[in-house]
Amino acid sequence: MKKEVEVMRVLRVPPLGKLVVEFRGKRYQNINEVSEENVRRFLLTAVGELMVFSGGYQTLVDEGLAPPVVPKEGQASDAESLSEQQAKFLASLEASRDALKAEKKRPSMMLPGINRVSSAPSPALNPVEQIDNILQRYVEADPELSNRSIHLVQHPAGGLQIDVDGKRYQRPAEIEDQRVQILIKKAIKEWEAG
Repeated sequence: MKKEVEVMRVLRVPPLGKLVVEFRGKRYQNINEVSEENVRRFLLTAVGELMVFSGGYQTLVDEGLAPPVVPKEGQASDAESLSEQQAKFLASLEASRDALKAEKKRPSMMLPGINRVSSAPSPALNPVEQIDNILQRYVEADPELSNRSIHLVQHPAGGLQIDVDGKRYQRPAEIEDQRVQILIKKAIKEWEAG
């Protein structure tokens, strides 16, 4: 009989649902917190295997869940440029999280029946809401799509759901309409460029 081995535990910690990795009783929020080189390499190897399991990093990019690795036209293609892009993306996620946390502590200033409309992403909105605001601008600008209901919504268990005319999708690639896929990907890229 083969014995299964727990490699690591991945936990979503309330209240904001940040992921932490637990290994041998110690929890880490970031790989840089791991001081032992052998543990660091072990965890990176496990994450690499998970990337293979998910179909590779490009699959995450195609699904709109990670920033692209390939430099855009006109950008430098060195490793520093990629690191800067990734740091900017992470910083924008953390800023959104912090703003949302601050917003929840403040009493609402909204009056019933009055909705605030903004074309620019608000830092008080979570990332999914910010990307949806950008998406709505694209949808409204497209005469063939402007009468349709296309929204990105936060899944109650965390993550993203895509609502297209009342039908729910988990990933842009599942949507039959290529134009909708393209608009969602454009909105995500604009949000990442921030």
